[in-house]
Amino acid sequence: MRRGLMAWDPAEVPASALADRRARLRAELAREGVDVFVAYTNIARGGAVWWLTGFTPYWNEGLLYAPADGEMIFATALSKRVAEWIISVMPAGEVTTTPRPAALIGERIAVDGAKRIGILELDDFPAGHAQAILQAAPGVELVDVTQAFARARNACDAVEHLLLTKADALAQAACAAVDVAQIEARAFIAPAESVARLGGAEECFTLVACDLGASRAFVRTESMGALGQTYAARVSLAYKGAWTRHVRSFAKAAPVQDQFNQAHAALMAFAPQPGEALGAAVARAFGPFGTVVNWGAEQPRGSYPLAPVANLAGSAQGFTASAPFVLDVEMEIGGRRWIGARIIGL
Repeated sequence: MRRGLMAWDPAEVPASALADRRARLRAELAREGVDVFVAYTNIARGGAVWWLTGFTPYWNEGLLYAPADGEMIFATALSKRVAEWIISVMPAGEVTTTPRPAALIGERIAVDGAKRIGILELDDFPAGHAQAILQAAPGVELVDVTQAFARARNACDAVEHLLLTKADALAQAACAAVDVAQIEARAFIAPAESVARLGGAEECFTLVACDLGASRAFVRTESMGALGQTYAARVSLAYKGAWTRHVRSFAKAAPVQDQFNQAHAALMAFAPQPGEALGAAVARAFGPFGTVVNWGAEQPRGSYPLAPVANLAGSAQGFTASAPFVLDVEMEIGGRRWIGARIIGL
């Protein structure tokens, strides 16, 4: 469950910006001949609902119903008491609580007379929810509108840009707050969590790769132990629904730390040149400091606030060069592993 501040500030997220997003989605759905839009959400898949309503769903599952005309409905299995709070922090859409969100949405579809129902990420849509909609609204057609949503979502508007800028500053500050004088990972990373929470992060995951010489895996607090000769801190956080990540590597030996600092400076200055492929930009920027072992890029996609869109293996698709993205880079520097990450394009 999210443990940080969740609130709506109309100065940061104006209702007019949400209306503009919905208008873009409506235009894309009209091109597909779709009558309504339905998105599934749970604790990990709240990105689409946040983008359209300004509210990040948490804990339980729900469905967002967005008709071509009329108000959106967020149907959730949470309690009525929680719904009253959601209304206070969700600037767009109505909130309805029900133990069967899909049945309620299906009934609304039947009343509205919609025929072609656009489902975000249809292949991952829970089968039980699909069946409930079809039972409540016989004869409707469920069609996948993931690409239509992507076309509407790909552009980073001024509101999202501002939120990402604040999230990025907060993540950098959290990483800078770690206590390198400590020998235990828990004490090392603790100040980062404090900075993120007090700075307004509604969610924050602070992880440590305790010994980069033995493992590059980032672990949570309960699995942390002593710090090795080289180690790394990772801060992933959300500010008003906008997610980012910052990773920085550290070394106990001063000469190694100097090398790590140079690589981090390259990360902070990273910017692809016009028309340059992302892989080529990574090689150009980081090649002088060591051997690039791996890299990946993530952007908001569908219901996920961050999803892989490009990588070294070429197995990820959907990268939008004109929008901000989180870049993760892993290198060998003088026989030692270095890891870094930050958001690019703000």
